[in-house]
Amino acid sequence: MTSPLADRRILITRPAHQSDGFRDLLRARGARVDAIPLLEIAPITGGDEAQAIRNLVMDFDQFEHAIFVSQNAVQYAFDWLDDFWPQLPQGPRYYAIGAATARAIRARGAEPESDPLEADASPMDSEALLDLPALRNPQGQRVVIFRGQGGRTLMGDTLKARGARLEYCELYQRLLPADATEQLRAYAHLPDAIAVHSGETLDNFAAALSASGRQALLQCPLICPSQRVATCARELGFASAHAATNAGDNAMLAALESVLAAGHPV
Repeated sequence: MTSPLADRRILITRPAHQSDGFRDLLRARGARVDAIPLLEIAPITGGDEAQAIRNLVMDFDQFEHAIFVSQNAVQYAFDWLDDFWPQLPQGPRYYAIGAATARAIRARGAEPESDPLEADASPMDSEALLDLPALRNPQGQRVVIFRGQGGRTLMGDTLKARGARLEYCELYQRLLPADATEQLRAYAHLPDAIAVHSGETLDNFAAALSASGRQALLQCPLICPSQRVATCARELGFASAHAATNAGDNAMLAALESVLAAGHPV
C-alpha cells in the first residue's frame, strides 16, 4: 500500500546533526524532503556559567536523582562527568525524557530508571516522567536536572513543590542558526507539511518567518511533538497545527501520515 507521504514535499527543521534518521524514514516512504535547520545547539564552555556546571558535576555523588531532558543534555553532561568521575558514583538514579535520551544514557554506561518506549501511544514529556513512582515523593532528596539554558519549568517547579532540593545544570544554549532566515527567504516551495520537534524550534521558526517575509508557510500543515506545542503554534498564527503523541521520529512520522491521509490542504 502506498504511503500518504509518497511524492509529498516535507520540510524538516531539526538541528543538522540530528536530522538524518527522520529524513531517512520520510524518504523510505517516498517523500521529497527539504531541510532547513531552525535550531543550533552550542555548549557552554567558559566563564561563571561553566564554573557553575563544574561545581554541580563535582558534587554529582550527592544527588539522589539525575534527570536528562534531551540527547544533548546527555552528551554534554557526560562529557563533564567523564572529566571528574572516571567511574560513575553509585548514588544517583538516572531519568530520561524520551526514548532517544534513554538510549543515549545507556550508551554512556549508565542505566536509566525511566526507559520510555518510542511507541505511537507513549508520551515522553515532563508530565510522564513526573508520574514515575520514584519522583512522586522526593521530600528532602537532591535532584539535578541537566538541560539547556531556559526551557520549561514544569518539572522543576513540581519537584520543588513535592519537597525536592532541586538544582539545574544548564549545559548548552539553543540558538537560531545564523543562516536560517536567509534559507527561508530563498525557499521557493509551499511544502505539503512541516515538522518541528520542539517548542524552541517552533519559536525560532516563527521569528525566522517574520524576518524572512515567508508568512505563507503559516498556512502549511505543521506537525508538532505535543498538544502543548501545537497550541503554542496556533497562538503564533499557524493555521493548521497538529500534535504527534511525542517527539520521537516514529510518532512524528505517524502524525504526518495521518494528517496527509486525511487530506489537509496546503
